[in-house]
Amino acid sequence: MPHRTWRGLVSIILLLLSAGLARAGEPLHVLLAESLPAPPALTARSAILLEAQTGAILFESRADEVIPQASLTKLMTLHIALQRIDEGLLDLSQTVVPPPDSWARNMPPRSSVMLLGPGQKLTIEQLLEGLVVDSGNDAAVALADVIAGSVPDFARLMNDEASRLGYRVMHFVEPSGLSPENVVTAREYADFCRKFVTLHPGALRALFSLRELTYPLDENLVDDNHERPVTQKSTNLLLGRYEGVDGLKTGHIDESGYNFAATARRGDMRLISVILGIPEGPVSGLRARAVESAELLDYGFANFTVATPSFGAPAPVRVWKGEARSVTIAPASAPRVVVPRAEQGRLSATVEQRREVIAPVARGQVLGELIVRLGDVELVRFPLLPSRPVSQGGLLRRALDSVVLLFHRV
Repeated sequence: MPHRTWRGLVSIILLLLSAGLARAGEPLHVLLAESLPAPPALTARSAILLEAQTGAILFESRADEVIPQASLTKLMTLHIALQRIDEGLLDLSQTVVPPPDSWARNMPPRSSVMLLGPGQKLTIEQLLEGLVVDSGNDAAVALADVIAGSVPDFARLMNDEASRLGYRVMHFVEPSGLSPENVVTAREYADFCRKFVTLHPGALRALFSLRELTYPLDENLVDDNHERPVTQKSTNLLLGRYEGVDGLKTGHIDESGYNFAATARRGDMRLISVILGIPEGPVSGLRARAVESAELLDYGFANFTVATPSFGAPAPVRVWKGEARSVTIAPASAPRVVVPRAEQGRLSATVEQRREVIAPVARGQVLGELIVRLGDVELVRFPLLPSRPVSQGGLLRRALDSVVLLFHRV
Protein backbone atom coordinates (compact mmCIF):
# COMPACT_ATOMS: atom_id res chain seq x y z
CA MET A 1 0.00 0.00 0.00
CA PRO A 2 1.45 3.42 -0.94
CA HIS A 3 2.67 5.50 1.98
CA ARG A 4 0.10 8.29 1.58
CA THR A 5 -2.76 5.81 1.17
CA TRP A 6 -1.75 4.02 4.38
CA ARG A 7 -1.56 7.27 6.34
CA GLY A 8 -4.97 8.29 5.01
CA LEU A 9 -6.45 4.94 6.00
CA VAL A 10 -5.03 5.30 9.50
CA SER A 11 -6.58 8.76 9.82
CA ILE A 12 -10.01 7.41 8.82
CA ILE A 13 -9.72 4.51 11.28
CA LEU A 14 -8.72 6.83 14.11
CA LEU A 15 -11.70 9.07 13.30
CA LEU A 16 -14.07 6.10 13.46
CA LEU A 17 -12.50 4.92 16.72
CA SER A 18 -13.12 8.34 18.26
CA ALA A 19 -16.73 8.58 17.06
CA GLY A 20 -19.06 8.44 20.03
CA LEU A 21 -16.38 9.43 22.50
CA ALA A 22 -17.01 13.17 22.36
CA ARG A 23 -18.25 13.14 25.95
CA ALA A 24 -15.75 11.45 28.26
CA GLY A 25 -17.70 10.24 31.28
CA GLU A 26 -17.11 8.05 34.26
CA PRO A 27 -16.37 4.35 33.73
CA LEU A 28 -19.50 2.24 33.58
CA HIS A 29 -18.79 0.41 36.84
CA VAL A 30 -19.14 3.81 38.58
CA LEU A 31 -21.79 5.41 36.35
CA LEU A 32 -24.10 2.37 36.59
CA ALA A 33 -23.03 1.05 39.99
CA GLU A 34 -26.61 0.29 41.09
CA SER A 35 -27.10 -2.03 38.11
CA LEU A 36 -23.84 -3.97 38.48
CA PRO A 37 -22.10 -6.27 40.95
CA ALA A 38 -18.87 -5.06 42.52
CA PRO A 39 -15.79 -5.39 40.28
CA PRO A 40 -12.95 -7.71 41.33
CA ALA A 41 -10.42 -6.61 43.95
CA LEU A 42 -6.96 -6.25 42.40
CA THR A 43 -3.42 -6.05 43.73
CA ALA A 44 -2.28 -4.18 40.59
CA ARG A 45 -1.17 -0.57 41.04
CA SER A 46 -3.18 0.43 37.99
CA ALA A 47 -5.81 -1.25 35.82
CA ILE A 48 -8.44 -0.59 33.17
CA LEU A 49 -10.95 -2.63 31.18
CA LEU A 50 -12.55 -1.40 27.97
CA GLU A 51 -14.63 -2.66 25.07
CA ALA A 52 -12.60 -2.41 21.90
CA GLN A 53 -15.12 -1.31 19.27
CA THR A 54 -16.85 1.40 21.29
CA GLY A 55 -13.99 2.37 23.58
CA ALA A 56 -16.38 2.22 26.54
CA ILE A 57 -14.50 1.97 29.84
CA LEU A 58 -16.07 -0.78 31.95
CA PHE A 59 -13.69 -0.51 34.89
CA GLU A 60 -10.68 1.50 35.95
CA SER A 61 -8.48 1.85 39.01
CA ARG A 62 -5.75 4.52 39.17
CA ALA A 63 -5.61 4.31 35.38
CA ASP A 64 -3.57 7.51 35.02
CA GLU A 65 -0.64 6.46 37.20
CA VAL A 66 2.63 6.61 35.25
CA ILE A 67 4.40 3.23 35.32
CA PRO A 68 7.31 1.73 33.34
CA GLN A 69 6.01 -0.31 30.42
CA ALA A 70 8.55 -3.16 30.59
CA SER A 71 7.99 -5.47 27.60
CA LEU A 72 4.64 -3.89 26.79
CA THR A 73 7.00 -1.54 24.92
CA LYS A 74 7.32 -4.20 22.22
CA LEU A 75 3.78 -3.58 20.99
CA MET A 76 4.88 -0.18 19.67
CA THR A 77 7.99 -1.81 18.17
CA LEU A 78 5.73 -4.29 16.40
CA HIS A 79 3.27 -1.58 15.34
CA ILE A 80 6.02 0.38 13.59
CA ALA A 81 7.33 -2.78 11.88
CA LEU A 82 3.83 -3.69 10.65
CA GLN A 83 3.35 -0.13 9.39
CA ARG A 84 6.52 -0.46 7.32
CA ILE A 85 5.27 -3.76 5.92
CA ASP A 86 1.89 -2.24 5.00
CA GLU A 87 3.70 0.67 3.34
CA GLY A 88 5.86 -1.70 1.29
CA LEU A 89 9.06 -0.55 3.01
CA LEU A 90 9.67 -3.91 4.73
CA ASP A 91 8.91 -7.47 3.66
CA LEU A 92 8.09 -10.47 5.83
CA SER A 93 10.31 -12.71 3.69
CA GLN A 94 13.26 -10.30 3.83
CA THR A 95 16.37 -12.02 5.23
CA VAL A 96 18.27 -10.39 8.08
CA VAL A 97 21.68 -11.15 9.59
CA PRO A 98 21.42 -10.23 13.29
CA PRO A 99 23.75 -7.30 14.02
CA PRO A 100 26.13 -7.77 16.98
CA ASP A 101 24.24 -5.38 19.26
CA SER A 102 21.21 -7.69 18.93
CA TRP A 103 22.97 -10.93 19.86
CA ALA A 104 21.48 -12.59 22.92
CA ARG A 105 24.85 -12.72 24.67
CA ASN A 106 25.03 -8.93 24.42
CA MET A 107 21.68 -8.41 26.16
CA PRO A 108 21.63 -7.38 29.84
CA PRO A 109 21.30 -10.09 32.50
CA ARG A 110 17.83 -11.64 32.98
CA SER A 111 16.79 -10.59 29.50
CA SER A 112 14.11 -12.48 27.63
CA VAL A 113 15.64 -13.44 24.28
CA MET A 114 14.88 -15.44 21.14
CA LEU A 115 18.57 -16.48 21.04
CA LEU A 116 19.90 -14.39 18.17
CA GLY A 117 23.63 -14.71 17.62
CA PRO A 118 26.50 -14.92 15.13
CA GLY A 119 26.31 -17.44 12.33
CA GLN A 120 22.58 -16.90 11.86
CA LYS A 121 20.15 -15.51 9.34
CA LEU A 122 16.39 -15.21 9.63
CA THR A 123 13.40 -13.51 8.07
CA ILE A 124 11.56 -10.44 9.28
CA GLU A 125 8.60 -12.74 9.94
CA GLN A 126 10.69 -14.86 12.31
CA LEU A 127 11.95 -11.72 14.05
CA LEU A 128 8.35 -10.65 14.64
CA GLU A 129 7.53 -14.08 16.05
CA GLY A 130 10.50 -13.88 18.39
CA LEU A 131 9.48 -10.38 19.44
CA VAL A 132 5.96 -11.53 20.38
CA VAL A 133 6.23 -15.15 21.55
CA ASP A 134 9.63 -15.01 23.26
CA SER A 135 9.33 -11.30 24.10
CA GLY A 136 12.84 -11.19 22.69
CA ASN A 137 14.82 -8.11 23.64
CA ASP A 138 17.32 -9.22 21.01
CA ALA A 139 14.55 -9.31 18.39
CA ALA A 140 13.51 -5.76 19.34
CA VAL A 141 17.05 -4.45 18.88
CA ALA A 142 17.43 -6.26 15.55
CA LEU A 143 14.19 -4.77 14.24
CA ALA A 144 15.22 -1.30 15.41
CA ASP A 145 18.53 -1.61 13.54
CA VAL A 146 16.86 -2.89 10.36
CA ILE A 147 14.14 -0.23 10.31
CA ALA A 148 15.93 2.87 11.61
CA GLY A 149 19.64 2.04 11.57
CA SER A 150 20.09 2.30 15.34
CA VAL A 151 18.23 2.00 18.63
CA PRO A 152 18.21 5.78 19.34
CA ASP A 153 16.85 6.55 15.88
CA PHE A 154 14.16 3.91 16.30
CA ALA A 155 13.19 5.34 19.70
CA ARG A 156 12.61 8.66 17.96
CA LEU A 157 10.24 6.91 15.54
CA MET A 158 8.40 5.39 18.50
CA ASN A 159 7.96 8.74 20.22
CA ASP A 160 6.88 10.43 17.00
CA GLU A 161 4.22 7.76 16.53
CA ALA A 162 3.04 8.00 20.14
CA SER A 163 2.66 11.76 19.69
CA ARG A 164 0.81 11.33 16.38
CA LEU A 165 -1.62 8.96 18.07
CA GLY A 166 -2.32 11.60 20.70
CA TYR A 167 -0.54 10.19 23.77
CA ARG A 168 0.96 12.63 26.25
CA VAL A 169 2.57 10.24 28.74
CA MET A 170 3.70 7.31 26.58
CA HIS A 171 7.46 7.64 26.09
CA PHE A 172 10.28 5.43 24.82
CA VAL A 173 14.08 5.41 24.98
CA GLU A 174 14.58 1.94 23.45
CA PRO A 175 12.46 -0.76 21.74
CA SER A 176 12.52 -3.68 24.20
CA GLY A 177 11.22 -2.33 27.51
CA LEU A 178 14.34 -2.94 29.56
CA SER A 179 14.63 0.73 30.47
CA PRO A 180 12.36 2.08 33.24
CA GLU A 181 12.30 5.33 31.24
CA ASN A 182 9.83 3.68 28.85
CA VAL A 183 6.64 4.80 30.60
CA VAL A 184 2.89 4.81 30.04
CA THR A 185 -0.45 4.86 31.83
CA ALA A 186 -2.96 2.03 31.77
CA ARG A 187 -5.47 4.36 30.09
CA GLU A 188 -3.15 5.30 27.24
CA TYR A 189 -1.91 1.76 26.76
CA ALA A 190 -5.44 0.32 26.59
CA ASP A 191 -6.32 2.90 23.96
CA PHE A 192 -3.17 1.98 22.04
CA CYS A 193 -4.15 -1.71 22.20
CA ARG A 194 -7.56 -0.77 20.83
CA LYS A 195 -6.01 1.03 17.89
CA PHE A 196 -3.50 -1.76 17.35
CA VAL A 197 -6.09 -4.55 17.02
CA THR A 198 -8.08 -2.36 14.62
CA LEU A 199 -5.09 -1.48 12.43
CA HIS A 200 -3.43 -4.92 12.53
CA PRO A 201 -6.15 -7.57 12.99
CA GLY A 202 -4.09 -10.22 11.23
CA ALA A 203 -1.37 -9.98 13.88
CA LEU A 204 -3.65 -11.53 16.50
CA ARG A 205 -3.92 -14.73 14.52
CA ALA A 206 -0.46 -14.80 12.95
CA LEU A 207 1.61 -13.73 15.97
CA PHE A 208 -0.18 -13.33 19.29
CA SER A 209 -2.03 -16.63 19.16
CA LEU A 210 1.22 -18.61 18.84
CA ARG A 211 1.77 -20.58 22.04
CA GLU A 212 5.43 -21.48 21.45
CA LEU A 213 8.36 -20.80 19.15
CA THR A 214 11.37 -22.96 18.23
CA TYR A 215 14.59 -21.19 17.20
CA PRO A 216 17.12 -21.42 15.61
CA LEU A 217 16.05 -23.89 12.93
CA ASP A 218 18.48 -25.49 10.47
CA GLU A 219 17.49 -22.87 7.90
CA ASN A 220 18.73 -20.14 10.28
CA LEU A 221 22.29 -21.50 10.65
CA VAL A 222 25.24 -20.43 8.48
CA ASP A 223 29.06 -20.57 8.66
CA ASP A 224 29.20 -24.10 10.19
CA ASN A 225 26.95 -23.05 13.07
CA HIS A 226 25.57 -26.15 14.80
CA GLU A 227 23.39 -24.59 17.51
CA ARG A 228 20.54 -26.73 18.74
CA PRO A 229 17.02 -25.35 18.53
CA VAL A 230 15.30 -24.22 21.71
CA THR A 231 11.52 -24.15 22.16
CA GLN A 232 10.11 -21.38 24.33
CA LYS A 233 6.48 -20.96 25.38
CA SER A 234 4.52 -17.71 25.26
CA THR A 235 4.46 -15.76 28.50
CA ASN A 236 0.72 -15.15 27.96
CA LEU A 237 -0.62 -17.77 30.37
CA LEU A 238 -4.21 -17.16 29.23
CA LEU A 239 -3.61 -18.48 25.70
CA GLY A 240 -5.52 -21.74 25.33
CA ARG A 241 -6.81 -21.46 28.90
CA TYR A 242 -9.25 -18.57 28.69
CA GLU A 243 -12.02 -18.59 26.10
CA GLY A 244 -11.47 -16.01 23.37
CA VAL A 245 -7.99 -14.77 24.39
CA ASP A 246 -5.80 -14.05 21.36
CA GLY A 247 -3.27 -11.50 22.69
CA LEU A 248 -1.59 -9.28 23.60
CA LYS A 249 1.57 -8.65 25.69
CA THR A 250 3.17 -9.27 29.06
CA GLY A 251 6.04 -7.44 30.70
CA HIS A 252 8.16 -7.29 33.83
CA ILE A 253 11.06 -5.30 35.17
CA ASP A 254 11.82 -4.61 38.82
CA GLU A 255 10.82 -0.95 38.52
CA SER A 256 7.31 -1.74 37.21
CA GLY A 257 6.34 -5.07 38.67
CA TYR A 258 4.34 -7.45 36.49
CA ASN A 259 2.31 -5.98 33.61
CA PHE A 260 -0.23 -7.61 31.31
CA ALA A 261 -2.32 -6.30 28.42
CA ALA A 262 -4.84 -8.99 27.46
CA THR A 263 -7.58 -9.10 24.85
CA ALA A 264 -10.36 -11.61 24.30
CA ARG A 265 -13.30 -11.82 21.93
CA ARG A 266 -16.62 -13.53 22.51
CA GLY A 267 -19.39 -13.07 19.98
CA ASP A 268 -19.37 -9.46 18.76
CA MET A 269 -17.65 -8.06 21.86
CA ARG A 270 -13.88 -7.71 22.26
CA LEU A 271 -12.51 -6.65 25.62
CA ILE A 272 -9.09 -5.24 26.41
CA SER A 273 -7.69 -5.29 29.94
CA VAL A 274 -4.48 -3.61 31.04
CA ILE A 275 -2.93 -4.37 34.42
CA LEU A 276 0.23 -2.57 35.52
CA GLY A 277 2.40 -2.99 38.58
CA ILE A 278 1.44 -6.31 40.15
CA PRO A 279 3.95 -6.98 42.93
CA GLU A 280 5.68 -10.26 43.68
CA GLY A 281 3.87 -11.72 46.69
CA PRO A 282 2.44 -14.96 48.11
CA VAL A 283 1.31 -15.70 44.56
CA SER A 284 4.00 -15.22 41.92
CA GLY A 285 3.63 -12.11 39.81
CA LEU A 286 3.59 -14.23 36.66
CA ARG A 287 0.52 -16.08 37.87
CA ALA A 288 -1.13 -13.11 39.59
CA ARG A 289 -1.15 -10.96 36.46
CA ALA A 290 -2.87 -13.77 34.53
CA VAL A 291 -5.41 -14.42 37.30
CA GLU A 292 -6.31 -10.75 37.75
CA SER A 293 -6.54 -10.21 33.99
CA ALA A 294 -8.92 -13.17 33.75
CA GLU A 295 -10.99 -11.78 36.62
CA LEU A 296 -11.32 -8.43 34.86
CA LEU A 297 -12.30 -10.10 31.58
CA ASP A 298 -14.80 -12.30 33.46
CA TYR A 299 -16.35 -9.18 34.98
CA GLY A 300 -16.73 -7.60 31.55
CA PHE A 301 -18.17 -10.59 29.73
CA ALA A 302 -20.54 -11.54 32.57
CA ASN A 303 -22.06 -8.11 33.07
CA PHE A 304 -21.98 -6.18 29.78
CA THR A 305 -23.13 -6.50 26.22
CA VAL A 306 -22.96 -4.39 23.06
CA ALA A 307 -26.27 -2.92 21.87
CA THR A 308 -27.41 -0.76 18.95
CA PRO A 309 -29.89 1.95 20.00
CA SER A 310 -32.82 2.69 17.70
CA PHE A 311 -33.55 6.29 16.72
CA GLY A 312 -35.47 8.27 14.15
CA ALA A 313 -33.59 9.54 11.13
CA PRO A 314 -32.39 13.13 11.58
CA ALA A 315 -34.11 15.72 9.42
CA PRO A 316 -32.15 17.04 6.42
CA VAL A 317 -30.26 20.24 7.21
CA ARG A 318 -31.16 23.28 5.08
CA VAL A 319 -28.04 24.65 3.38
CA TRP A 320 -28.07 28.34 2.55
CA LYS A 321 -25.88 29.77 -0.24
CA GLY A 322 -24.81 26.27 -1.26
CA GLU A 323 -24.70 24.31 -4.50
CA ALA A 324 -27.21 21.95 -2.84
CA ARG A 325 -30.30 23.10 -0.96
CA SER A 326 -29.97 20.53 1.85
CA VAL A 327 -27.79 17.71 3.15
CA THR A 328 -28.62 14.58 5.15
CA ILE A 329 -26.74 13.83 8.36
CA ALA A 330 -25.94 10.63 10.25
CA PRO A 331 -23.38 9.16 12.67
CA ALA A 332 -20.01 8.27 11.12
CA SER A 333 -20.75 4.60 11.78
CA ALA A 334 -23.59 2.54 13.22
CA PRO A 335 -23.96 3.68 16.85
CA ARG A 336 -23.12 0.89 19.28
CA VAL A 337 -22.94 1.18 23.03
CA VAL A 338 -22.04 -1.06 25.93
CA VAL A 339 -24.76 -1.59 28.54
CA PRO A 340 -25.40 -3.94 31.47
CA ARG A 341 -26.87 -7.18 30.14
CA ALA A 342 -30.02 -6.89 32.21
CA GLU A 343 -30.67 -3.23 31.31
CA GLN A 344 -30.89 -3.25 27.49
CA GLY A 345 -34.62 -2.45 27.57
CA ARG A 346 -33.93 0.94 29.18
CA LEU A 347 -31.74 2.13 26.29
CA SER A 348 -32.95 5.17 24.34
CA ALA A 349 -31.54 7.66 21.84
CA THR A 350 -32.54 11.20 20.88
CA VAL A 351 -31.32 13.56 18.17
CA GLU A 352 -30.23 17.16 18.69
CA GLN A 353 -29.33 18.84 15.41
CA ARG A 354 -28.95 22.06 13.51
CA ARG A 355 -31.82 22.85 11.18
CA GLU A 356 -29.87 25.11 8.85
CA VAL A 357 -26.30 26.00 7.98
CA ILE A 358 -24.52 28.39 5.60
CA ALA A 359 -22.28 26.86 2.92
CA PRO A 360 -19.64 25.66 2.60
CA VAL A 361 -20.25 22.47 4.59
CA ALA A 362 -17.14 20.38 5.26
CA ARG A 363 -17.23 16.58 5.20
CA GLY A 364 -16.44 16.20 8.91
CA GLN A 365 -18.44 19.20 10.15
CA VAL A 366 -20.56 18.34 13.20
CA LEU A 367 -24.18 19.31 12.58
CA GLY A 368 -25.77 17.56 15.54
CA GLU A 369 -25.50 14.82 18.12
CA LEU A 370 -27.17 11.50 18.80
CA ILE A 371 -27.53 11.28 22.58
CA VAL A 372 -27.77 7.77 24.03
CA ARG A 373 -29.15 7.23 27.53
CA LEU A 374 -29.77 4.29 29.81
CA GLY A 375 -32.80 5.36 31.78
CA ASP A 376 -31.91 8.85 33.00
CA VAL A 377 -28.15 8.33 32.68
CA GLU A 378 -26.43 9.74 29.61
CA LEU A 379 -23.94 7.22 28.24
CA VAL A 380 -22.47 8.77 25.12
CA ARG A 381 -22.94 11.28 22.33
CA PHE A 382 -22.31 10.46 18.68
CA PRO A 383 -21.57 13.40 16.33
CA LEU A 384 -23.90 13.70 13.35
CA LEU A 385 -21.96 14.42 10.15
CA PRO A 386 -23.04 15.44 6.64
CA SER A 387 -23.35 12.68 4.07
CA ARG A 388 -21.25 14.75 1.67
CA PRO A 389 -19.52 18.14 1.56
CA VAL A 390 -21.47 21.05 0.12
CA SER A 391 -19.57 23.83 -1.62
CA GLN A 392 -20.80 27.38 -2.06
CA GLY A 393 -23.35 27.97 -4.81
CA GLY A 394 -23.02 30.35 -7.68
CA LEU A 395 -23.25 34.14 -7.39
CA LEU A 396 -27.01 34.19 -8.08
CA ARG A 397 -27.75 31.50 -5.50
CA ARG A 398 -25.72 33.27 -2.84
CA ALA A 399 -27.40 36.60 -3.62
CA LEU A 400 -30.94 35.19 -3.52
CA ASP A 401 -30.29 33.33 -0.24
CA SER A 402 -28.76 36.46 1.28
CA VAL A 403 -31.99 38.33 0.59
CA VAL A 404 -34.11 35.52 2.06
CA LEU A 405 -31.92 35.34 5.16
CA LEU A 406 -32.19 39.12 5.59
CA PHE A 407 -35.98 38.90 5.70
CA HIS A 408 -35.77 35.93 8.09
CA ARG A 409 -33.75 38.03 10.51
CA VAL A 410 -36.24 40.88 10.26
